[in-house]
Amino acid sequence: MPTLISIFASQLRTLLGMLIVCMHFAPNADAQVAAQPARVINYSAENFDRLCFRNMIATAARAKADRMLNAKAAMTESSVQLTHEQKAKLLLAGEVDIQRFFAAFEQLKSQWKFGSIPQHVFSAQFPKMRSAALPLMERYQKGLHGEGSLYHKAKLTMLTPTDFETTQAFNHKRKQKLYLNLIRATVASLDSRLPLTIEQREAVINTIMENTDPMEPLDYNEPMLFAVIPRLKEVESQLQPYFSEQEWLVVKKFMALAELQKR
Repeated sequence: MPTLISIFASQLRTLLGMLIVCMHFAPNADAQVAAQPARVINYSAENFDRLCFRNMIATAARAKADRMLNAKAAMTESSVQLTHEQKAKLLLAGEVDIQRFFAAFEQLKSQWKFGSIPQHVFSAQFPKMRSAALPLMERYQKGLHGEGSLYHKAKLTMLTPTDFETTQAFNHKRKQKLYLNLIRATVASLDSRLPLTIEQREAVINTIMENTDPMEPLDYNEPMLFAVIPRLKEVESQLQPYFSEQEWLVVKKFMALAELQKR
């Protein structure tokens, strides 16, 4: 008869053997972690374009810049008489401005990695990418042919001081008129969501007109609803007194539409 001690010893040996086998065949925890593929972010060069040009790819942004150059030259020609050679010189200077801008954009773009990027690399890269692109983003939105541009310098040299001031005044007046029409259209959109009184409607229009700068014609190719809504944010504190607490909630939701356009 086996003794109690021998039975216990036999069972203990069996248990130890099972543990050794399990330890031998169990997958290593560190190996499991290493085997898991790292999370990646698919960020293309087109995504970078859309970041810089309000959801447009670079080719569309370039085409838009060309259209705005022609529109700007046409406005100058409408305000003063230009010879064929003068207009050609303006267009050539403006084209050089566009070429220089997009050369700088492509040079910046070439500094970044696109495609499937490990998440930790992308998380470190994206803030730097956006910060580096910000000056070009702002320059494009302000227009490529303003002060400091070759277009502006060419215009200064070819026109008399009187003619130059005439074109500036003409452009400003036209810009103000376009801006007012755009504000009215945006307020009409708000009115469809929140019926406004005459006082509220006029207050919104006048507050935006008096406290914000008219946009460059470049911006008028954007969807009208989204072009002016960000300007509401600029004068938010001045507008709020014209609305009740409940009405203001609707206005805030309307202003939030601008954030949807950025995504």
